[in-house]
Amino acid sequence: MNRTDFLIIGCSPRKGGNSDFAALEAASTARNMGFNPELLYLRDFLVLPCTGCRECASSPDYKCVLAEKDQCGFLLNRIDQARVVCFCSPIFFYHLPAQFKGLIDRGQSFYERWIKTGSREKTGKALCVLVAGRKKGESLFKGSLLTLKYFFEPLNRELSDLCLRGVDQYKDLERDYTSRLRIYDFIGYELGSEKNDAQASHPDQGN
Repeated sequence: MNRTDFLIIGCSPRKGGNSDFAALEAASTARNMGFNPELLYLRDFLVLPCTGCRECASSPDYKCVLAEKDQCGFLLNRIDQARVVCFCSPIFFYHLPAQFKGLIDRGQSFYERWIKTGSREKTGKALCVLVAGRKKGESLFKGSLLTLKYFFEPLNRELSDLCLRGVDQYKDLERDYTSRLRIYDFIGYELGSEKNDAQASHPDQGN
């Protein structure tokens, strides 16, 4: 499987919403910077909820017992192997949508691998663009960011986030030039630093 240099996952259960538009903006920014983005939508995949059986802890390859029943393993492997990964998600009731949280829960197999191997060095980046309809709320993004931080820790990824408030109705983000510019700047900065790091590590290789 080829390593994707920039994997974007749209996490809204609804097609054509504001977080979908954020994902398209992220992809466009990446292409303009010379990256080859891959855009997937979580709603197009079957992800069954974790049952908490912990069979992955005793499996030699940390395989989930549900691996043959859905497509979660495919998604987690793509996330694990991507050079940079970005999730674009709405916020529902102060947290992530159900299917996205289901994917995160199934990351238990990677947690078990992380515990057994003892690897703690950060080897990649994880970006997230969170879109909330509410304009107020000190803790609006807090729960989601904690969940994402500890989801990415066993994947040895450093999390960077962009949180947008007051983006609620259809095409709100598309009409909001300031928020679109924030996405452009956020993705551009993170990918720019990634490109610089890669060139510093491999001066004879380009992107």
